[in-house]
Amino acid sequence: MSVINFAASSFFTSKKSYDEKPLLLVPEIVFLGRSNVGKSTLINRLLGQKLAFSSKKAGKTQLLNYFLVDNSFFLVDTPGYGYTAYGHREDESFATMMDNYFLNPRLKGAFLLLDGRRSLNANDLLLLDFLKKQEVAVSLIVTKADQCKQKDLARLKKELAQYFSEFYLSSPSTNIKELRSLIARILNK
Repeated sequence: MSVINFAASSFFTSKKSYDEKPLLLVPEIVFLGRSNVGKSTLINRLLGQKLAFSSKKAGKTQLLNYFLVDNSFFLVDTPGYGYTAYGHREDESFATMMDNYFLNPRLKGAFLLLDGRRSLNANDLLLLDFLKKQEVAVSLIVTKADQCKQKDLARLKKELAQYFSEFYLSSPSTNIKELRSLIARILNK
């Protein structure tokens, strides 16, 4: 794969489950994380345009949203897990939706987003364990890093080192080129 033009992106489709997957056969990169962690906001920054709907209210994304990037791969925005205004039914539907999704042979990698102001919780650890068993390559993105105190960020880095050798810190002021390069490397494997 040559250099990816992330600005050449468009919303492709939304689906209730992987069983309804798009017929276009291109690799996929999926973004996962708790409700209101900033998945849609980061996707918009990554693509250089507002394509993913972002809201301050948790639980707005309820479908698998496929964005076609440079006619070469799908970036998939998923519903959040954990607390939402809609209650625990959403956690159950997330689990059902994603169980099927991870059987996807076109899936090249997953990005797990974690709010830098929070620690890994039981849901995060369950998802990490599940992804490891499914042999899905996972990269971690710590969002809202600019809102963290340095001592809290140091504590979080120490905690995360048990699970990840490296991770990407994201805030409105960070350069998005590093994340774009990481996605390109994952797709080229």
